[in-house]
Amino acid sequence: MRYLLLLAFCVLLLPFKTIAQDDGAKERAKYFTAVKNSMDDSTKMINLIALGYNVFAGSKPDSALYYYDMAYKIATRLKNKTGLLKYYACYGDVLSSQAKNFEAINMALKAVALAETTNNDYFKGAAYNNIAGCYTDASDIEKAYAYYLKAVAVYERLDDKKHLAAVYANILGIFSSVGHSPQKALEYGLKAIEVSRAVNNKIVLQEALLNVSFVYVNLGEPDKALTLIKEAKGISEKLNDRIALLSELVAFNNIFALQGKYDLLKNYTDEIMLLSKETGNKRTIADADYFLALYAFNKGDYVSAKSHLQASVAIARETGSVLVEEKDYSILGDVELLTGNIAAYHHNRLLEDSIRTKLHADQILINTQELETKYNVSKKEAEINNLNKEKQIRELTLQKRSIYIVVLTCAVAVLLIVAWLLRNNSIRKEKLLISERELKEQQIQILEKEKELLSTQALMEGQEAERSRLAKDLHDGLGGILTGTKYSLSSMKQNMIISADNAAAFEKTMNMLDQSITELRRVAHNMMPESLLKLSLNDALEDYCNQVTNSGALPITYQSFGIEKLTTDEAIKIAVYRIVQELINNVVKHAAAKSAIVQIALKENLLGITVEDDGKGIELSVLSVAEGMGYKNLKSRVDFLKGNIDVKSEPGKGTSVFIQLPV
Repeated sequence: MRYLLLLAFCVLLLPFKTIAQDDGAKERAKYFTAVKNSMDDSTKMINLIALGYNVFAGSKPDSALYYYDMAYKIATRLKNKTGLLKYYACYGDVLSSQAKNFEAINMALKAVALAETTNNDYFKGAAYNNIAGCYTDASDIEKAYAYYLKAVAVYERLDDKKHLAAVYANILGIFSSVGHSPQKALEYGLKAIEVSRAVNNKIVLQEALLNVSFVYVNLGEPDKALTLIKEAKGISEKLNDRIALLSELVAFNNIFALQGKYDLLKNYTDEIMLLSKETGNKRTIADADYFLALYAFNKGDYVSAKSHLQASVAIARETGSVLVEEKDYSILGDVELLTGNIAAYHHNRLLEDSIRTKLHADQILINTQELETKYNVSKKEAEINNLNKEKQIRELTLQKRSIYIVVLTCAVAVLLIVAWLLRNNSIRKEKLLISERELKEQQIQILEKEKELLSTQALMEGQEAERSRLAKDLHDGLGGILTGTKYSLSSMKQNMIISADNAAAFEKTMNMLDQSITELRRVAHNMMPESLLKLSLNDALEDYCNQVTNSGALPITYQSFGIEKLTTDEAIKIAVYRIVQELINNVVKHAAAKSAIVQIALKENLLGITVEDDGKGIELSVLSVAEGMGYKNLKSRVDFLKGNIDVKSEPGKGTSVFIQLPV
């Protein structure tokens, strides 16, 4: 048996066409379903090869080639080297089975050429092994051995004992078949046994044990052969491999016959007969009848021996087992001689000689065919070499012509490149000037922005300073005067006697004075709230919201989150306070709201300010051009603090303003 190595994630596949032998509808449906349900082209390609290899390659090779060709088209389109290598291996295997040795070798050479373009040693090892098998089928043992050695070198370098065992078994096979190199066959056979035992590859081990036992028989060491056959028999029984078991039982009896231990023949012959009938193997039935005849002959039961030999001859003729037929006539002649039938004795001897002559002629024919095959392969290879040489000559001629064309093309290209460089240099200079102009404009814009921010900063600082001064003057100056006036009038009231009408007018005057003092304090507080100077930003904002709520102008809900951790300078605090103050003033003046919410949240280094109301809302499109300084002042403060402002509003659904400031 020759082991074909296929690349399916580097798994060794042996060419047992068990599914193809069964060829049942269930198995076909299974693989057809796999092809139909393939999710992509790569999977479909693999499934097509599996369908051809496992279902059709043994029984319907033309169908197998059809599915291989479908896979090949996909692999070529995808440039999938794994798929191409599988295609070459499987296609070549079918060609070999059809005795199309040259075509198989050609396919294998393509696989080797493709594998050597990759850095994957598994690809190379499989390709070397498979082309060696093709040369084996073509009886070119020398080239087969050379490629097998290449495969051995690859798998030894990879320390891939699983594949190495199969290659050793293949080398054992070629030297066993040649017959004149038993020592080489034994060398590689023992290696195959050792490695397959190490990797627990029962199938390769079973085959190697049986083949090495034949080598030992040829070397005149039947006892060693019996030991190996016994081990192989144990493996076959565990694997329930009845075909292999049948071969091992026949091998046992052949050695017993060679040793003259005729009494042992009966031990296995009945089992051979039973297994032969179960597996439908008529050839081994002929062997079993021969063994029974040999046993009866040595027991002196010539009648039984003759009966079994005649049965063996009939089956051997039917199955073409000429070696068994030759042995049958040899023993049958001895039976006739011992029973006194001299004419029948000579007749059987003539039949034996004619078969021997035929075998010799067949061997000569086989040798001639092998020589013809070698000659044809060599001839084809020579033709390929000649074609390659002619191709090289044509390529050199084309190469010279191409050189002239290239030189001319290069000259034209150089001129075009120079022109392009000059043009490109001019364009680059123009772009550089434009870039410099744009850069200067950007710098100017940045400077103007910085100037605007500085102006805003100065304006805000000036406003705050002026507000602080005015608030102080109002509170300390005009506020003190009004308060003193109130106290003076109160003292006068106590020392004067006035009429009821005058008393009412006096009280009204006092009330108006109180309202003036209160309004003065409110204005002074808005200009520079004392709470912001005395309290934290959080407490100052909460105090302001409470004042607006208590004044009856608008109910405000104040919420803060993490703001107590805020540590920043007074300018930032004042700016935040003014932003909230401006937003609430806008709600009170323009929103017609029933309530509002103020939320202040500090997260990491960002301060978020949210003011929402349930008022009449605004059109955002007119916000930036709205009359008044409120929104512009607000935007200026936010820009100065390098923050962002987001306004969301719809008419009738209120307004939400979110401001985010880095602090």
